[in-house]
Amino acid sequence: MYAIFYDLETSSKNPVGQILNYSFIFVDEGLKPIDELSGLVRIARTQLPESGAILANRTDVLEHQNVARDSEAVAMRKVEKFLSGCIQKAQGAVSFIGYNSSRFDLGYLRTSLIRNGIPPYFKGLLVPRDLLHVAQKAYLTSEVFRGRVRDLCLKGSQRLSLSLQTVSHALGLLEGAQVHESREDVLLTIRLAEWIKENCGLDVRLYEPYEGLALHSTVRSGAVYEIEEPEYDLSERSYGARTPMCLLDENKKAALWINLDRYAEDPSAGCISWRQANKHAFFTSGRSVSRGEVQQLARRALAQFSKVSLANYFEKSTCDIEQDIYRLDFDGLDLYSRAIKEGNKEPLAALGASDAKVLWVRYQLANSELDFADPRSASTLRQYAMYRYGGKLQLPKTIRRPDDPDNFHPTLSELFGDLHRARDVAASEGRGEDIKLLDSLESFYRASDVVRVAGGELVPGVLKPAV
Repeated sequence: MYAIFYDLETSSKNPVGQILNYSFIFVDEGLKPIDELSGLVRIARTQLPESGAILANRTDVLEHQNVARDSEAVAMRKVEKFLSGCIQKAQGAVSFIGYNSSRFDLGYLRTSLIRNGIPPYFKGLLVPRDLLHVAQKAYLTSEVFRGRVRDLCLKGSQRLSLSLQTVSHALGLLEGAQVHESREDVLLTIRLAEWIKENCGLDVRLYEPYEGLALHSTVRSGAVYEIEEPEYDLSERSYGARTPMCLLDENKKAALWINLDRYAEDPSAGCISWRQANKHAFFTSGRSVSRGEVQQLARRALAQFSKVSLANYFEKSTCDIEQDIYRLDFDGLDLYSRAIKEGNKEPLAALGASDAKVLWVRYQLANSELDFADPRSASTLRQYAMYRYGGKLQLPKTIRRPDDPDNFHPTLSELFGDLHRARDVAASEGRGEDIKLLDSLESFYRASDVVRVAGGELVPGVLKPAV
């Protein structure tokens, strides 16, 4: 089966940020590269990269802006053309593989495509796979894999790490530090996929880590199954942690499972978890658990949550649209894509007040030439800057803990504060390269259009007043 391995480096852990560099490598049945697309993306005027992200991906933002030529809109059109071309060459479905991609890269890429008017689903022919899930399965089932990884981790802390860098070091696939540059990380991921296939018999292109599909016929029956996950505390005698689960609701691709250990401690809805094929891992032998006390817990939990289903499990999200891009339904996406393609917002008129209209305004801010002599141009960007960098852009889908500091996007003041604290730490530890990256980032901040139009209000007394 053909596959595309990919990796992204980004300006933030949140998808309201943007991709800085990307790499997609198309491989044949033997996992040998046959085509690739790699590139840099210019940082848009609406974006201020976070210092933590910059230190992780080692991007000098000023140098980046000097060499990057493509806007996000141009880059995403190149990506769509490449992915569609790979599907056409394969004449069918293609596995789409990253490392820890189901939790990060896949959603980030889809958000980036959608906000540039590009449908991200490719008619279901791009099948998401995550090599991290295969590494977790290999840890549970392969003595060779498990032994090498545990030996390396025991030389450091008493915690298991299945990061790409740690696993690749343990297997002799990497020397030195992981460079966190997209193309190099993709090539490393391919080498790891080859090693696991040859030594553990697990092919990431074909393995479905959600092993619960075969159990969906037992929904609400009270049947209990054990899932197994790697035990990350290496001081524990067992290398795998087992948890009893029962099935609450399902459809052909996803399900709600009740974690009975959690239910025994706290019989609230927090013990229910959503799992989806091609997205989540769910490792199980499929054998039912017959212990009486566990069966009683299952019956009690199923009775308590009898009215909970996939149809009503998810609350309506209140976060920013770019944090929950799937809130844009297919009709809205079609109209938005048409508006972007035609350069005309008229197709959006039928939608009324909608997320698509919000995305349209942001697309124009990021991609149109702004005349700051025109008060309307500066005002529109200022409104967005005050919303995003003034602490009003909501990140979690719903706010459940009002005192959580991560409820909202970092303010401009917080971004500067994080940068200065990181630089102080780097200075105290003599990390000159980190200081250079952070100095470059601060210069980028201070020269940005965001600071130009709103800096005086967002960080009064420190930055220049708004124009």
